[in-house]
Amino acid sequence: MASPFLQTPVPSISMAPLLLFSLLLLLLFSNPTTSSESHISAIISSKGIDFVKDLLVNEAVKTMTPLELPDIQKTTKIPLVGYVTMVASDLTLYELNVTSSSANLGDSGVEIVASGVTADMSMDWSYSYTVGWIKISDKGNASVRVEGMEVGLTMIMKSNNGSLELTVSDLSCYIDECIISLNGGASWLYQGFVNAFKNHIRSAVEKAIIQRVTDGSSKLNALLQKVPKSISLDHISSLNLTLVSNPIYSDTSIEFDVNGLFNSSSRKEEANNKWRNYNLNKRVHLSSNCKSKMVVASIDELVFNSALQVYFQAGYMNLMVKRLPVQSILNTASWQYIVPQLYVMYPNDPMALNISISSPPAVTVIEEKLSGTLYADVIVDVMDGNNTVPVACIQVEVAASGNLTMSGDSITGAVGLDDFALTLKWSNVGNLYMPLAEGIFRVLLNDVLMPLTNILLEVGIPLPAVHGFSLQDPYIYTSNSALFFCSDIAFSNTTSILLHTLRNIL
Repeated sequence: MASPFLQTPVPSISMAPLLLFSLLLLLLFSNPTTSSESHISAIISSKGIDFVKDLLVNEAVKTMTPLELPDIQKTTKIPLVGYVTMVASDLTLYELNVTSSSANLGDSGVEIVASGVTADMSMDWSYSYTVGWIKISDKGNASVRVEGMEVGLTMIMKSNNGSLELTVSDLSCYIDECIISLNGGASWLYQGFVNAFKNHIRSAVEKAIIQRVTDGSSKLNALLQKVPKSISLDHISSLNLTLVSNPIYSDTSIEFDVNGLFNSSSRKEEANNKWRNYNLNKRVHLSSNCKSKMVVASIDELVFNSALQVYFQAGYMNLMVKRLPVQSILNTASWQYIVPQLYVMYPNDPMALNISISSPPAVTVIEEKLSGTLYADVIVDVMDGNNTVPVACIQVEVAASGNLTMSGDSITGAVGLDDFALTLKWSNVGNLYMPLAEGIFRVLLNDVLMPLTNILLEVGIPLPAVHGFSLQDPYIYTSNSALFFCSDIAFSNTTSILLHTLRNIL
């Protein structure tokens, strides 16, 4: 419900698309130095990499079956028979099972190995040969069992014009054993057929799987190129998600660094140029609650400040207060000792406070809390009949601080007033007795602005949702000029949507 004390609505900011995979946010578990243009960092830990690896391997296996192989024809010499033409046709790999898989991080890529793979195939066989002028032929079907298969690939991820580019630098498939069981046919055929086709079938399977993995990797890379570099959050702002450097690899994680600053949607320009070359160079100390999580996110305080600047420039930081819990405060009678001349000129008239932020608020992230300073001009208006008469302007400096917590999948928090100061900028009704004016502004801040802010914070900001995934045991804390978020990832009830998308890609 909108506050009855405000005439200018507070804009609704949808955060659902924020931080794609958001993927997509965090700092290395070591003490990293990030790019001078990176303000949001994202890491997938080895635990998270295993989660992604299992997802990709399982779905790749499902999308590879059925796998049809080209027909094979071979002419070979059989003792006591002569030259026999043999054909293996309708070769279909219909089942694939992976015993184990692993993911290892290198200097510039991720190596994924699936080992102990078995495959079951079906096929038709036929043969023909000539004795004198008589042509002899036969046909039947067969089953093929592939054992001891190992598939390995190395994927390299790089920044290409601000987007993530995926390439496969190394791809191999090796089969240890190929067992062929023929149904029907003469007994002499078995060994001859096995000798003729065993290596050919092994080679055909290896080649087909390599091709299927290559095609799937290309489709996945094409999808990554379509990930937007900027996400519009509403008609006012957008978030710059441009990659500013190549992913950074360690033995236990991959780090992705993005610009992360807010831009003005209408002007299509950054509202934060003065921060562009800010060098983070932070030593990050992760909470013990985050070191075992799949993903960790680091959002620099400059991200919050760039957002505040965008909304300030868009004019969304103005309030008109005409009602208060203690309504008598907005009457000249309550101000007669603060501004005696005001009551003389406008006895017992209603008042309004026209509040406008005079400069972008500044947020500082410190240990276990956020603090901020806000400068506002408060024009005191008297409602004289049908006329609104500005009588004075008071500059207010407000210092507040608060903390953030996790509630379900939303970031919530609370803020409190630390201090404030008043300065008279101008007056048409004589001087103001500022110590008494402070009492009115204390009511305004403690009974209106702080509660309104806390209502919004209590509702919370939902974290971005990726179809098919849900957060498990998310944790949030502040430290060293940055907000940190970490969580494990699990499949959600929309997993089928995600898997359908993956199967169309792989």
